[in-house]
Amino acid sequence: MDAIPVRENQDQNDLVCHCAGVGRARIKAAIATAPASTLESLGSQLGCGVHCGCCRPLVQELLGESPWYEVANATRTTLTDGRFPQRSIVQLDLQLVGFPPYPQAKPAQHVVLQAWIDDAWITRTYTVVKQSEDGNTVSIAMRRLPYGELTTRLLDADETIFAAIPMRIAVPAGEADPADGRPVVCFVAGVGVTLALSLLNGRPPGQMLHVDYSASYRGDMVYADRIEASASGSREVSCFLRADDVDGHIDDEDIRQTVQAFPGARFYVCGPQGYTGNVVDGLRNAGVPDADVRVEAFFLKSHAKPRRSVRRLAYAAGLAVAFLPLLLLAPALAKYVPNAAHNPGHADLACTDCHRDAPGTMRQQLQAKAKHLLGLRGHSDFGMRAVGNPTCIGCHDNPDDRHPAHRFLEPRFEAARRRLAPEQCVSCHREHTGSRVSQTDSGFCAACHSDTQVKDDPTTPTHAVLFAEERWDTCLTCHDFHGNHAHDAPDDLDDALAPGVVAAYLQHADSPYGETVVKAKQPETAQ
Repeated sequence: MDAIPVRENQDQNDLVCHCAGVGRARIKAAIATAPASTLESLGSQLGCGVHCGCCRPLVQELLGESPWYEVANATRTTLTDGRFPQRSIVQLDLQLVGFPPYPQAKPAQHVVLQAWIDDAWITRTYTVVKQSEDGNTVSIAMRRLPYGELTTRLLDADETIFAAIPMRIAVPAGEADPADGRPVVCFVAGVGVTLALSLLNGRPPGQMLHVDYSASYRGDMVYADRIEASASGSREVSCFLRADDVDGHIDDEDIRQTVQAFPGARFYVCGPQGYTGNVVDGLRNAGVPDADVRVEAFFLKSHAKPRRSVRRLAYAAGLAVAFLPLLLLAPALAKYVPNAAHNPGHADLACTDCHRDAPGTMRQQLQAKAKHLLGLRGHSDFGMRAVGNPTCIGCHDNPDDRHPAHRFLEPRFEAARRRLAPEQCVSCHREHTGSRVSQTDSGFCAACHSDTQVKDDPTTPTHAVLFAEERWDTCLTCHDFHGNHAHDAPDDLDDALAPGVVAAYLQHADSPYGETVVKAKQPETAQ
């Protein structure tokens, strides 16, 4: 089936990949520059499509591919008991049209759903909870969010309006469960139970599965009967249904006992952000390696803002008027910002090479700022655009980079992101400090490499010994972090660089790793 055409008034520069901050115009420009671009090459170049996967079908569409199936008919079934209708969980059964038939979703895969609302496609990601044998009826479940752009419109609309909302879903995507024979334990909460249901429905024979399901109270615990029935009918399936008002919230001791009951298991975690963070920390405290924990954090970003009272709006308007003169003076005050401490290699750059003018006229920028203050639109730049990863990568893009910023967006690096935010260039390279690297604690390598195993390790001492002794200060004496120099790591630590030489390089000294093989581009050629 051909892709549903982009509507004429669809924003042609909207944000396609929220994880990497990549907009439609930037992707189209990359494709125009390299017509042979693929989903993988754009991911390597721009960082889009390598994290949550929500934007992958949008990028495919820009490449001229057709990942979409149109929803011909949809029905709604409320699953919760109605005690809190503003937080209800509703199952949507979507009947699809297209050829070939819609493929079967594998355990732990997700689908991207789009609905055409207010002249724009609203995009969200969901787990398939049920699918017909022919594949063309797909069921998902969503929780109504009080200010959700999608859920309030789909779930609050009457039948006539709901039936008229165009919807489409992309083919199943995401990493399927490897089914490697190890036990699987799911810690899920709220509507995150859909992940456990996906694993339960697709469980291969002999696969042990335990579901630890948390909800505020029993009436908010959807699909509980189905999970309990599976657990009572199979010795390979077990569950613990945890109602917060009766059993209390899950804690580290609960997690530790579950880990001990299922030695050698792999763990899935899905639920609200606070719950997910607590469970991941609990698993880590119980000694579970990060490599055995998979966190599912689907794209649920909402641009809708809570409605504000008239009094609050009046106060905000007054503040906007009061601070307007300061905003007008901002460009004139820019010369007083201390810019003398240039980082190595940036001494010849002008301020405007990185700090570019924000789009729009002064009047439009002021209007946008006022609307943002009133809660009527998202963040907008004033005077100068914010400097972020795209600015840095525009000059320093390296296709052979061993540690590109977008790599850290993968789910397995979720713990490292919380600790170091390595996906942001400025976490290690902060401008106007006079040093090449502002993150000088080489212990940051441990955030991702503490459980690394090197097969047939030829080094002396081996990496296993260095890891066990926590000698993280030796990493950069052998390894060029980004791989942008002609440098081969030595096999013997005695032949490595001296720590003082590396420390001097991180400040301002010349590279001890050899000649540069990927040179930074000048800003005027990196547009």
